[in-house]
Amino acid sequence: MTPRFKARGALSALLLASLALASCSSATAENEPAADSSAGSSASASATPAGTDALAAAYEGTVGVPPVDAVPVPEDLMVWIVSCGQSQVTCSTPSQAAADAAEAIGWQNSVCDGQLNPNGWANCIRQGVAADADVILVMGQDCSSFQGPLEEARAAGITTVGVGANDCDIDGGEPLYTGITQKLEGLDNEQWWNKIGELQAAWLMGQTDGNVKLLEVTFADARFGPWISDGLNAGLADCDSCEVVGTLQLSNQDAASGAMGQKLSTALLQAPDANAIAVPLDGWFMAGLSQAIVSSQRSDDLAVIGTFGQRSNLDLIASGQGQDASVAFSLEWDGWAGMDAALRLLADQPIVPSGVGLQVVDATTNMPADGESFAYDPEIDFRQSYLEAWGK
Repeated sequence: MTPRFKARGALSALLLASLALASCSSATAENEPAADSSAGSSASASATPAGTDALAAAYEGTVGVPPVDAVPVPEDLMVWIVSCGQSQVTCSTPSQAAADAAEAIGWQNSVCDGQLNPNGWANCIRQGVAADADVILVMGQDCSSFQGPLEEARAAGITTVGVGANDCDIDGGEPLYTGITQKLEGLDNEQWWNKIGELQAAWLMGQTDGNVKLLEVTFADARFGPWISDGLNAGLADCDSCEVVGTLQLSNQDAASGAMGQKLSTALLQAPDANAIAVPLDGWFMAGLSQAIVSSQRSDDLAVIGTFGQRSNLDLIASGQGQDASVAFSLEWDGWAGMDAALRLLADQPIVPSGVGLQVVDATTNMPADGESFAYDPEIDFRQSYLEAWGK
């Protein structure tokens, strides 16, 4: 983080204790009524000119609690876990967490690398069918990318769970997953991803005294990318002195080809007035964005926020290497939530919201100790909660 932004973040951290976060500027908590399904845009709307209220709401975020209702655990089953792409920590982390959860209940498990493309995801699902898996978990990918393989899994009697994904009925088609996970009570998938963009906007307004000149990085390969963008732009809409001064669309192919860094460098040259960058995937910083920002020699003048909050990105944030903040959530919790959803489907129980919430992390606030993964503040032991619900 830049010296200018560091100083402002430290001051805001000192102010947090005295802020009345119960006001309309606070993010909606999981156990509070969601009066507005846009969930969180009020934070940016009521921010002071310096963005103090918005910054406080970004740090507090929106966090739920893990399920507590008991569910039986069948013995000696096998779960096939479809990673969206093991080269990206945002895919490998929840996949490994689901495998850890399976081991905790004595299930066999296998992780298949979907290699960041629809053919890879489809092949992995078909491999799970061929392996006679009892459950197939698909990490973060929508039904529309592989309808045929999901139909084959259903015909084989396999329980399929979309973890952080959307079913085909979102496009008016027939649902093909046996079930999909839900993160927070009162928020559907779209609203939850909107919330990420809104929290990005709140943090940026706080860092720039409500004067955001944004270079927005977008992602259209997955539905959540436009949803983050919608939330980001909604969060900035009530800020008269905030504007988007440039847009750069990136894709999974750009990550695979190594083109991301050069594309961002070009976009920065085309947006000389930008003082902020919002990125929808933290993994992209490791794929060239961090180096491009540092090499631009504008890092000290840019407030840069991403999404997902992985340990490698927290290290970048702490050292000021091209990323200043992230809207963080626990991908490990997501993986365990997938297993809980599968158990409830097998027991003919409704899927319970997992409680996976969001908080902004920067170098001064919500940052875990060196080497430790992101943890909510206050910390939540979701693993123990799930094990208790599973009778383990």
